[in-house]
Amino acid sequence: MNSNYNTNKKKTLMPRNDNKPLVNQKDKTKSYTRDTPIKITAIEILENKCNPISNIDFNNEVKQRSITNDTKTNNKQDGSNQILELKEETQNLELLKMSSLNTRYRLNYKNYVQELHKALIQDCNYNLLDYTSLNASLDFETLTNVTSQTLKAIQDQKIFSVLGYFPTVSLEMKNRGWVEKRDPYRPPTNYSHYLKSAPYMVNWIESPPLLSSINENEAIIERLKSAQSWSILKDKKSDFIFVTRKRLISWSNLSELTSVSQMTRHVFCTKNGLAQCLESYKHFVTNLMFPRCHYIRSDADSDAFVEDYITTALVSTLKIIVKAIENNKTIFTSNGNIPYNLIDFVKRCITKFLNKHITGSTEIDLWTFNSQKEVWNEFMIYYTKLIIDSNAKFDHEYTYELELDVYAKCKYLLENVKKYCPQHYIDGITNTWIIKPSSNCSGHGIMLSRDLHSIKRKIAEAGVLKNNYILQKYIERPLLVNTCKIDLRQWFLVTNMSPVVVWMYKEGYVRFCANSFSMLSMHESIHLSNVRLQMKYRKFRNPLVPDECMWDYRELQDYLRNIGQEYVWDELIFPGMGESIYAVLKAATDISFYRDKTFQLFGADFLITENFIPYLIEINSIPGLNPSTSIIANLVPMLLSDIVKVTVDYEKNSNADTGLFMKVVPENLKSASVVKLDSSEIAANNGNLYNSTEATVDRGCNKFNLRVGIEPTPFTTEYHHQWMNGVNKKLASLRLRINTQKTTDDSGVNCSSKHRNK
Repeated sequence: MNSNYNTNKKKTLMPRNDNKPLVNQKDKTKSYTRDTPIKITAIEILENKCNPISNIDFNNEVKQRSITNDTKTNNKQDGSNQILELKEETQNLELLKMSSLNTRYRLNYKNYVQELHKALIQDCNYNLLDYTSLNASLDFETLTNVTSQTLKAIQDQKIFSVLGYFPTVSLEMKNRGWVEKRDPYRPPTNYSHYLKSAPYMVNWIESPPLLSSINENEAIIERLKSAQSWSILKDKKSDFIFVTRKRLISWSNLSELTSVSQMTRHVFCTKNGLAQCLESYKHFVTNLMFPRCHYIRSDADSDAFVEDYITTALVSTLKIIVKAIENNKTIFTSNGNIPYNLIDFVKRCITKFLNKHITGSTEIDLWTFNSQKEVWNEFMIYYTKLIIDSNAKFDHEYTYELELDVYAKCKYLLENVKKYCPQHYIDGITNTWIIKPSSNCSGHGIMLSRDLHSIKRKIAEAGVLKNNYILQKYIERPLLVNTCKIDLRQWFLVTNMSPVVVWMYKEGYVRFCANSFSMLSMHESIHLSNVRLQMKYRKFRNPLVPDECMWDYRELQDYLRNIGQEYVWDELIFPGMGESIYAVLKAATDISFYRDKTFQLFGADFLITENFIPYLIEINSIPGLNPSTSIIANLVPMLLSDIVKVTVDYEKNSNADTGLFMKVVPENLKSASVVKLDSSEIAANNGNLYNSTEATVDRGCNKFNLRVGIEPTPFTTEYHHQWMNGVNKKLASLRLRINTQKTTDDSGVNCSSKHRNK
């Protein structure tokens, strides 16, 4: 088949003796023909070796950028004031960015597979074309220019390599004058495989192909240029390497001056690593919101989980009783199916729990589970009935005095126990835990369970099979959109770990579960939002869920605005995600090995609670850039382009545009060591920087507040409780603002009506 394909191409190309010029991005007047050999041909460049497979520089896009830049330059030379122009550009930056987003969202659910597959097939055809048999060549002047540009790039340290299929990165680097070192015998992807594959296979490629109008002649020229550059660069070291898979890097051969898009070692990207990383850090006051985890490595770990499980069950029983009475539901009857003394048992246990924390008791076997298994087994049986049976009632004749007494005592205990159970809000009442294999991804092997014996049995099996599991408390009160659970994939870029420098991306995607949320069913289509998993249920989804079970951030913000919560994104959700990510990185500094000249893109998964608090679930080192949906296909090219802005442009110019990336310094972790200020920034704060506690810094078109000279927060066991108090204050402030705005609007309407009546 390949033979026929190449033969057909020859027939198409060989008759061209009309001397029509091939486009050259530097000089359109120069002519390049394939029928007349020149001094140095493609065959000579490649020394008669096998067919090279190299990258394509998309000339059309380069020329459009060049024309745009020339226009801007001419306008500036027409006597306009550059300072005023700069000021206007800064003021309109966000508008321009959002406008760029709108114009580049050209793919949708119906056309994206077709469009991407078409572009990929074109890329495959051009890269599999045996141009050496076509006697294609560069003229002497072009060859000289390519050679000069390559030699200059060596001198300027502007040689880059891309390991994997990331054409957007290659294009962005070339647009900045960098030269790619690309081995023509090691293609970035298996072109032959994708050429023969079904269209849907484009979902699995590492990143979206470029949607360009490049023609065959331009592709041949770019491959010839790339081959010439390779002949010069093959023994040189790259100055910049973009790669998302660590195994592709030859660390021993890496120059110390080379920037690499992979950190050498980080522990927070595995489920057990993240749990261990935060284990000692969880007692500090921080805005990190992370569902509590148990990494079972020993009997002590198992006992700690059992105590947590039982405590949660006891507190949940109090919640069920209090909620039922507050909702005027009758829970007492003379022929009830739950013994009344269960309430007394729960009250005694909770009182014991409170005394332990109030007095600082070091009693280890609080619940004496092993010696009183029958008692606890009986409790769990009746607790389960309370959860699953909506008609469950306590066996006691109803009286108002009884109900009032039970309510008062349970309410009092519940309010007091909240101080020592800081995650009581997310616990709900069913005591459901999520069991995650520490080595799997994309939702594989995950199960939910509320039964203690089933969970312990799973752990025991894992010990025999030498598999590790993480037990994480399931968030039972998530934010629901159209009755379905969602979570967020937040991209962030780490450019330093000493001190920590992290950039949050302002766009990302929202993943929907296909079916309406319910704690009565443990089905994966209701609770697990992984893209690959939910693909199975798209045809059977809730009709209000998007076609691809996905939104981008803008759509979520529109939804929040429509339900009257327009402030929570900017003041709670997005800042909260940034603070959690920063806290994780700070916690990992002592157990991560960091190499200078290193950066990496990560993908963090967050679940939003119904009171708009983002909880970190996990962090991914390979953050899923393959275009499995039209949302991702639209976002990833912009994301990759903006990574280059941060790691190349901002690296040399702190005033450079960083696209949709924003540097993050959480409020309660800011210190003098986090951000290094230059003299101009100190002067901008009137020289009083070190005499005050706060300053304002404006970098890369991103402005943030900085707290200076403040030591890390003190050790405490109530970090979640204090953080939630702060969150509640923010929520109260937001509600007040919304109500004030509504009152003002209503007053305006009334005044207008009165004026019209007059």
